[in-house]
Amino acid sequence: MKKSAIRETLNRLLWDPKYKHSREHVIEYKHRENSREVIKKIYIKDIISIGGWYIIVKCGEREKVVPFHRITRIISQEGRVLWAKA
Repeated sequence: MKKSAIRETLNRLLWDPKYKHSREHVIEYKHRENSREVIKKIYIKDIISIGGWYIIVKCGEREKVVPFHRITRIISQEGRVLWAKA
């Protein structure tokens, strides 16, 4: 099975010691709101777990599933694009 580039990038940012200071990186994803799509942002530090096709993030007191196909970009805390959907 082909490895997911987004999954590998997220795992590297979360678990590779070289990136231990990357907790403020931002993930942008498409969210449907009132029958239209809006771009929402979450922080890498809010990821609880990474599955085969999704991430689970902490949103206040709740947990939210964000499928990989909805993620559009990962942006460093300095504003550099680390990953973008092709």
